[in-house]
Amino acid sequence: APGSPALVALDAAGIPLEAGQLFIRRELSRSGRHRAFVNDSPVTLALLERVGDHLLEVHGQHEHQRLLEPSYQLALLDRFADADGLREAVATLFAKRQAAREAVERTRAAERDRAQREDLLRFQASEVDAARLTAGEEEGLRAERRRLQHGERFTSGLTEAAAVLYDDPRSATALLARAAQILADLQRLDPEFGAPAPDLEAAASYAEEAVAKIRRLRAAVVFEPGRLEEIDARLDALTRLKRKYGDSVEAVLAYRGEVGAELDRLARHEEVLAAAARDLAALEAELETAGAALSARRAAAAGRLGSEVQRELRRVGMERALFEARVERLAAVGAAGGDRVEFRLSTNPGEDVRPLARVVSGGELSRTMLVLKSVLAAGDQVETMIFDEVDAGIGGRVADMVGQKLAEAGRGRQVLCVTHLAPIAAHAALHLRVTKSVRGGRTRTGVETLGGEARVDEVARMLAGETVTGAARDHARELLAAAQGARASRARTVR
Repeated sequence: APGSPALVALDAAGIPLEAGQLFIRRELSRSGRHRAFVNDSPVTLALLERVGDHLLEVHGQHEHQRLLEPSYQLALLDRFADADGLREAVATLFAKRQAAREAVERTRAAERDRAQREDLLRFQASEVDAARLTAGEEEGLRAERRRLQHGERFTSGLTEAAAVLYDDPRSATALLARAAQILADLQRLDPEFGAPAPDLEAAASYAEEAVAKIRRLRAAVVFEPGRLEEIDARLDALTRLKRKYGDSVEAVLAYRGEVGAELDRLARHEEVLAAAARDLAALEAELETAGAALSARRAAAAGRLGSEVQRELRRVGMERALFEARVERLAAVGAAGGDRVEFRLSTNPGEDVRPLARVVSGGELSRTMLVLKSVLAAGDQVETMIFDEVDAGIGGRVADMVGQKLAEAGRGRQVLCVTHLAPIAAHAALHLRVTKSVRGGRTRTGVETLGGEARVDEVARMLAGETVTGAARDHARELLAAAQGARASRARTVR
């Protein structure tokens, strides 16, 4: 149906309907790699289960035992009350409240270690601050160290270079000047021979500039007897800091920033704790409000559920039954709310209602579960219900009542029932027989639709066993005729 939870889930996953139809398929492989598809689009198993839960409800042969569990009773009441949204909101707030409570506890626990941590951080900060680090310092020191280690070689090399260019009598600049003089003499005889003169003048100018740079470099190479030891001591100090706080001077400085930030946070510890406590108080108030709303919804629905279940129990052979859904407030709101729900039943006149586990037989429990499922299904959008062995512990007239109840449940949806009781099978609009056979050493399961005399024979077999008598067939026809009459009566009532 439009707007159904199943379609909402599919729409959120981007899976459209095909001509208003929904096709679900699972592929099982021997390798163990199974795949699921919805309208030929691959989906996760989680999505398939979520969609399936809204389309089909299975009541297994042992599920009625779950009806004795308080948590299951609570879930059934919430479903009847249409309180699943409120319950999810409470669960979300509860999780947030728990996280906030843990945050407060962590902050309080940190208080015990705060002083010790502060002492350590202050020592680290003072150690880094005392070093007066600067970015790029280490590279500069290592370059200076190399110059000091090779100072004599640098000085002699630069002196020799200056001599070659300028200081020696036959230096490069002297030779360039001699060449220029020769060309000047030739130019007086023939101007054409003065053409190279500008190049020689430029070369001499470049040589003089180079000599000036060499002399400046040589002047910078000053050997200070204690400087190398100072540099080595500084580099050792940097190495110790890097070993503690980072792999470079820049990393040590970054760590110093982190230490400062943590010291600031520790200084604001009381402020942080107060903020965490305020968050916790706000979430606790929200949780209490949401829990109260959920409790009110449950309390209002509990009376209606009790009345409807009690009325329907009388239609499945429990005419004197009294049913009650009792809601008790708990001291605190938990993930499922702040209530404890207990279904209570009295099956005999004059007896007070008591917890289900203390009063019901197997057959009564099966019928109670059937009634609950029917009442709940009337208010939801599940289109297919499957009942497996819902006939446990019943027979005769009660089985006929259960069959009628299943047929009524099938008026607005598809109901599939696995049963061995003829009175229940007789009420089905369609009778399918499931058989097993062994052929070629393999077990095979077959399903066939029964109609006419074949259905009469099957119902008779369910009554009499393998040997079907004429009396059994007559009884089967009576059951089928009575069931058909009941269906016709229900159809007239609906019209």
